[in-house]
Amino acid sequence: MPDPAADPSPHKTAKALAGLAALACVACCALPVLITAGVLGAGAGAVVGWLPALAVVFAVLAAGTWWLQQRSRGSCSCGSVRADREGCGCRASV
Repeated sequence: MPDPAADPSPHKTAKALAGLAALACVACCALPVLITAGVLGAGAGAVVGWLPALAVVFAVLAAGTWWLQQRSRGSCSCGSVRADREGCGCRASV
């Protein structure tokens, strides 16, 4: 199993949480319109009350996850490969 710290692909957790927050925002705006138009029953209105809070929770989790991922990368802003080649003042971590 490869070392997660050595994985060059970016983590997708923050993007997934941000996508869920966006989906909750869209649903929060679309559900009242669909209920008023008669497309959905009035029972769907119970869900609408929870969607703004859910969207905020997902947005906060996405921001926190992104911040933690940025913080765990270290203080080098140019990346370890570029730091080795161009010498931007950062050292590649071993």
